[in-house]
Amino acid sequence: MRREDTDRARTRLRVWLGGFFVALALPSAALVDRAYDQLKWESFRVQQVAAQDLAARVDQRLSEIARLEDARPIADYAFLVSDPASAQGRRSPLADLPVTAGPPGLVGWFQVAQDGHFTTPLVPEGTAAAGLTPAELAERQALAARIEGVLIGNRLVERGRGGDEPTARPTAEAAESVLAQAANQVTDKAEGAFDRGATGAAAKAKAVAPAKVQAPRERLSQQAFERLGTQRQASPADAESDSGYTLEVPNAPVKGLGRVDELTLDSALAMRAAPVQALPPAPMSAPGGKVAIAPPPSRRALTETAPAPSAAAVESKDERARAPLGLFANAVQPCELGLLGSGHFVLFRAVRQGGGQIIQGLLIEQGPFLAAVLAEPFRATPLARTTDLIVAFRDAVLTAFRAAQGREYVSSARELTGALLYRTRMREPFGGLELIFSVGRLPVPAGALVIGWVGGLLALVLVVGTWLMYRLGLKQIALVRQQQAFVSAVSHELKTPLTSIRLYAEMLRAGFAGEDRRQLYYRYIQEESERLSRLIANVLALSRIGRDTLTVSPQELDLGELMALVQERVASQVERAGFGLVVVCAAGGTVRADPDAFVQVLINLVDNALKFAAAGAEKTVEIRCEQPREGWVRIAVRDFGPGVPRELRQRVFELFYRGADAGARAIPGTGIGLALVERLTLAMGGRVEVVNREPGAEFRVELPGE
Repeated sequence: MRREDTDRARTRLRVWLGGFFVALALPSAALVDRAYDQLKWESFRVQQVAAQDLAARVDQRLSEIARLEDARPIADYAFLVSDPASAQGRRSPLADLPVTAGPPGLVGWFQVAQDGHFTTPLVPEGTAAAGLTPAELAERQALAARIEGVLIGNRLVERGRGGDEPTARPTAEAAESVLAQAANQVTDKAEGAFDRGATGAAAKAKAVAPAKVQAPRERLSQQAFERLGTQRQASPADAESDSGYTLEVPNAPVKGLGRVDELTLDSALAMRAAPVQALPPAPMSAPGGKVAIAPPPSRRALTETAPAPSAAAVESKDERARAPLGLFANAVQPCELGLLGSGHFVLFRAVRQGGGQIIQGLLIEQGPFLAAVLAEPFRATPLARTTDLIVAFRDAVLTAFRAAQGREYVSSARELTGALLYRTRMREPFGGLELIFSVGRLPVPAGALVIGWVGGLLALVLVVGTWLMYRLGLKQIALVRQQQAFVSAVSHELKTPLTSIRLYAEMLRAGFAGEDRRQLYYRYIQEESERLSRLIANVLALSRIGRDTLTVSPQELDLGELMALVQERVASQVERAGFGLVVVCAAGGTVRADPDAFVQVLINLVDNALKFAAAGAEKTVEIRCEQPREGWVRIAVRDFGPGVPRELRQRVFELFYRGADAGARAIPGTGIGLALVERLTLAMGGRVEVVNREPGAEFRVELPGE
């Protein structure tokens, strides 16, 4: 095989094996990726179910808080309540100090009368304070002042009752009419700003009435709490009505960490996990290739698009009726939740009593409330290790409870990234409270390790298998090339002695040689025929090795007789090559070997020495016998040629291998002599090695013996 043919064969081998590797690698990678995706989906679904369960438990607790406040008697908001067993009445359960009842984070209960008068069940009025010590009364008054201060600071209660009255004051009927008109206009403008994001809608109201008239105080308080319940806030410019009345409205809720629509959460898995009827809000594009979750529909949109509930749904225990509760002449509205600018939650209800309306409610610290209702249940679940819980109130992010491995401090909503796990709102009156679960790192499922090992093993097998196939292909290409070279060499080796035999035979037949030359020609014919016999014997031995039919019959032989036979067989070959033969066999004794195989081994070693030492300064071949250790006999054949390089000492015994210098120096041979030496020696239970001497190389054959 020419070098060009060899290069083309190697290129074809690389192409075919590359295609084979890609054909197996791509489906295997897709299979492993699909398996990992399924495990990721299952892990995500487990986390999502846990988040749904946690949200349901939180919602149940909040509904229980609202149910208790809805069912609380109106009279409990006074320090003393009537009791048939006591003429003076008994103390209200809301008057206990310290405050232990009620929801977590409770500051205290309060009541705002129709005229804006603030009271709390913590502080008695009139003679009811007789049973309190001055220190206890002072403590109660301090707490009441704190509650009133928060409400005043958020413009839910007006400061004091004094103040200069305006010089021109309309009649009660006129003030009532003007106030109603102003309230309706401001409410409509605030609703438009809430739903459409518009600001400054009340700027047009200034042109309606240039004069400002102080509205009745009780109407302003009611407007403030109504606006707080729906969270329709107006800017200071919007606080002026068309009629010129100044409406006192509560401050806008605290901004917290930002808006919900600023969150960059990937909702792909949540969309895949959720049923069609319960899909999360449609994602909106966001910078950075992530998804910003869209805000849920507004309260107005939900009201306008929601289908009419069935009778069974109205009667369901899970749905709290939002209709006013009539108690004789009183009508108690369901509780509503608002978030003040100071960060406090206020849970309040409107009570219509005797033709007027009062506000009853309770003030709640946001931090302790969220920590007890949300953070503690969240930390008690496995979700706390991998999931962030984001708490929002009417589209404003209040806080976030980070996963255990994450950083606790968050400065803005843009830092809250990950995959959207689950998003839900609580039931009314906590409907403005929204829970958003996001997961940054899913827990590793149990099967992921198995798939990882299987995938790694598959990749290893594929890579190693392809590499081994490539190596095998290269060896096959090299073997084909060697076989072709062997056929060419054998043809040449067979042709040379046959030509010599034919030449000398024709000369003898034609009578061209005298009597003195005939003996020389006869000897040449004999030597060439022996050379031909050795070559044929090697080829036959090689064929038996290829068919695994090489058999030897080791037996105990006299070492001296074997060496004499070898010397007789190689003497003429050495002499004809112009070398001297030195045989030193002082060891004596016996050796366990097959006689034919032993002679063939020595003949091949001597023939190899004659070929590669032909250019040496000293033309001598040494055959030496020695006993290296007990029970072993060593036969060494040494030449005085250039020796064997260290890196080629193992390759010289490879089949068909001929060193690079063999072709450069035109050394004849087939590349099977030393390979047969190794195989025959191993078959007789011995070993062979080559070592360098100074100068030359020495081949050592060790066989069992005595």
